[in-house]
Amino acid sequence: MMLLAINFNGQTVTLTLNNIPENILCNEIWTEQNLDMSLVETTADDCTSGSGSCYFGFMNQAFNSFPLWLYPSRLTIDLSSLQNVQMVEVDIYDNCGFYCTQAFLMENTEIISSKGNSLSIESETLILENPTQEFLTELAISSCEGAINEIRIYQNTSSINNESSGVKKVLRTIDQLGREVNHSNHKLLFYIYDDGSVEKKFVVE
Repeated sequence: MMLLAINFNGQTVTLTLNNIPENILCNEIWTEQNLDMSLVETTADDCTSGSGSCYFGFMNQAFNSFPLWLYPSRLTIDLSSLQNVQMVEVDIYDNCGFYCTQAFLMENTEIISSKGNSLSIESETLILENPTQEFLTELAISSCEGAINEIRIYQNTSSINNESSGVKKVLRTIDQLGREVNHSNHKLLFYIYDDGSVEKKFVVE
């Protein structure tokens, strides 16, 4: 008998940066999607020849512009409350050249993953992966003259559920039409578990 199983477990935290206080200052914290965020000074890892710059601005979204511009500055997002982060996508617009806008996944002071822009004067999505799902404390995005539009943080919730509950129970098994069924061969079935996860299985004997 051959068993094919695909897990449909995942959660995405989307940050639109639309609620940044207009009078925000460097090192002040605001919250979006229960994550603490702040604009801070650049470091030696950033585009500037030296660290210590914290200049930023906001664009009018009525003109379809990106909401936050860094020139230069660093946006930091506290990820310590999120478990099993698999990947992060950052939509940017760079206006200062190759690798001038960068994103970093951090575990305290250690850089776990980093990515810089390859395009300039054009929109681009920076993709940072965390394949071993190491614990992350921070996402940092910096630029000398670049904008951030949206940030998407993908979590592997199946790992979270497995760690917290150990064993999960099947509550229901349904077919493609949503009908509850007992075990059946050569059919696509959906197994709904007590932790909220769903597995799609196709059993071939």
